[in-house]
Amino acid sequence: MLLAGRSFGEMFRDGETVCFLGDSITNGGRYQGIIQNYYLTRFPDRTLRFVNAGRSGDTADGALARLREDVIDKKPTTVAIMLGMNDVNRGLYVADPDEKQRARQQQALDSYRKNMETVTQRVLTEAGAPKLIFITPSPFDQTAVNDRNNNQPGCNDGLGRCAKIVRELAAKNHGTVVDFHAPMTAFNLQRQQQDPNYTIIGPDRVHPGPPGLLMMAWLFLKSQDAPSLVSHVKVDAAAGRVVAGDNAEVTAVVKRDGGVTFTVLAKALPFPVESAAGEMLALLPIGKDLNQELLEIGGLADGDYELKIDGTPVGRHTREELARGVNLAFNEATPQFKQAREVALHNERRRNAEVQARDLLNTRRWMQGHHKIDVEDPVAVRAYYDQFKDKQEYNALKALNYIEHWPQYGDFLKQMAAHEQEALASRMPVPRVYAVAPLAKTK
Repeated sequence: MLLAGRSFGEMFRDGETVCFLGDSITNGGRYQGIIQNYYLTRFPDRTLRFVNAGRSGDTADGALARLREDVIDKKPTTVAIMLGMNDVNRGLYVADPDEKQRARQQQALDSYRKNMETVTQRVLTEAGAPKLIFITPSPFDQTAVNDRNNNQPGCNDGLGRCAKIVRELAAKNHGTVVDFHAPMTAFNLQRQQQDPNYTIIGPDRVHPGPPGLLMMAWLFLKSQDAPSLVSHVKVDAAAGRVVAGDNAEVTAVVKRDGGVTFTVLAKALPFPVESAAGEMLALLPIGKDLNQELLEIGGLADGDYELKIDGTPVGRHTREELARGVNLAFNEATPQFKQAREVALHNERRRNAEVQARDLLNTRRWMQGHHKIDVEDPVAVRAYYDQFKDKQEYNALKALNYIEHWPQYGDFLKQMAAHEQEALASRMPVPRVYAVAPLAKTK
């Protein structure tokens, strides 16, 4: 149901540069960071470059002004575009809009279409005709009940009309569609039937929380028909032989004391999912679709068995469970899970450095473009900050951050590159020794 109407793209290939162009939801780098975690752990033989080309508060019109620097100059092989949350002009959506407000809503949509067409054509003509992925905007949650007095009824319907424009642009320009809007809206509505306060979007109704971000990454990867298999190992303990080793090499099988030992060199690590989004694993088939690290042991006698990997106990299973197969991908005790989590930690540090650098760059361009500030003049920048009466205002905070941290811009870029190298270096699977042994029967 959630994936109905999708159009399949293809997996990113070794050496690709993928630019994600968008607003604050993209600028945060979180949903694409999850996608990158999948690629890092599933395809350790591929090296991809993910480029964050987001900017908080941006629109398709605003993206045009920075398209050269943020996208075209990066020489992308693929550009993924998600805009609309700000283009729709959320302030126009009220409980009972009058005729003038409805007309302005339509004007905003018309401008969105025009500017998205221009973005598309410029990317195609100036960036060497990269592959295009058109992403429908994630929802504005206008149905959750909260105490913030921040609802804008009808806004999500406006985003649905943006999604229609996106699909038309994709069809016209031979692009792939990734639909966030419809499935996420449907999921929210379904859950809100039991709990009106539930949302996968944050309390501001705009920015997805960890569950929503994981859903976005899942939808994106499913649109690429991403493989579910991490590895599949099947051993006949009675015969002491390998039955199957899918995406894995299985060697040194030895029958031992009613159990069996063997060595596995998998060609991938499990897909790391952060605990803050863990609730989604029970609500969506993310594990089934993306994270299957299967272990099957046949030929064991009746009884219970302990599984150790590299000498560390990681689970207890019955003969029947092992014969059916156990999915180890979410087993936090396994060394391969811990390794995958380490890869994700390096990638999170990379993402954080990238976001800090982008925040500084975007503030610099905002002050230059909108206020004609000489950003090389500390006195002029300080005067711009000082003129804010409310120092907690968004642009005041951004200006202060710029004053305090712009000298570190180059350091953030170096940190980003260093953490990226650490993620790449730490992702390679290593041989693991498995031991399955019968547990002593208790009286």
